[in-house]
Amino acid sequence: MAGFDEAYRCIFIGNPAKLSLKNNLFCITQENKDITFPLRDILLVISESKHVSITTSLLSKLADNKIAFFTCDDSHTPNGIFTPYLGYYKTSEMLQNQIAFSKQNKAILWQQIIKQKLYNQAMLATAFCPKRGQKILELSKAVVLNDAKNFESQGAILYFQALFGNKFSRKDCNPINAALNYAYAIIRGCVARSLVSSGLLPAFGIFHKNQFNAFNLADDMLEPYRVFADSLVCLMVEKQELIEGFQRKHRQNLVGVLNAKIACKDRHYPMYRAITRSVQSLANVLRGFENQLVLPVFIKENSDGREVYENFSDV
Repeated sequence: MAGFDEAYRCIFIGNPAKLSLKNNLFCITQENKDITFPLRDILLVISESKHVSITTSLLSKLADNKIAFFTCDDSHTPNGIFTPYLGYYKTSEMLQNQIAFSKQNKAILWQQIIKQKLYNQAMLATAFCPKRGQKILELSKAVVLNDAKNFESQGAILYFQALFGNKFSRKDCNPINAALNYAYAIIRGCVARSLVSSGLLPAFGIFHKNQFNAFNLADDMLEPYRVFADSLVCLMVEKQELIEGFQRKHRQNLVGVLNAKIACKDRHYPMYRAITRSVQSLANVLRGFENQLVLPVFIKENSDGREVYENFSDV
């Protein structure tokens, strides 16, 4: 992405291929032709095709280089992610801190997360419906410990109606929801990757506690980042790109959200680095070094998805 010297490449596998390690490079073989990429340049790999094979030597190198590998279901939505097993030299110590973290402290962190999520939603919603945006902003300012008054849910109704109309529902099966779910899954995977790399257990959440969910903590940390995916989908709707359905070109564009420019504690980062910064702040809170999470701030003029993503490879 223009403006960042360290933009990483996202590899999108949409056709039959063999993935392997060749001369210590990521190698894609299609129709007896090889395409190679330096591992150090790759952020993630998404395999959409059902006819992709991958060698264990490459999987091992992906883990060594902390590269996330996504698989997709029949609707092309990511349904699995391969992340490094070992990524932090004091994993046991970090897990002990995570387990010992009190309910009161979790309530404080969830309050911070929801306040920022609602603030970010207010900033985007205001561009479409200033009245609703203002109401969401008021909810953000009034969030209490653990969001005990459930302002997150109240804000969601106002927010999605402001973006997509009064009849819109997140439960509907339509191209907009398909696009949102796809982008959320990509960001969620990046959050999970960063959590594991920091020695945190993704299943052990702050607020989310589903016993069948291996990524409760990832879902917690995802919340204030959702708005950046929403802004890209809004742009697609504005350009009437989803009229004919949610297609591969749209999925390719949404992967670029990981390089969207994000304000985070008075600095700007591509999203994948902002996520790392947020997770590092969580680790510091758990260890007692900080008391405030570093979370993303949505700024409309810098985050509306109008940048051209130059780090994408489709094969």
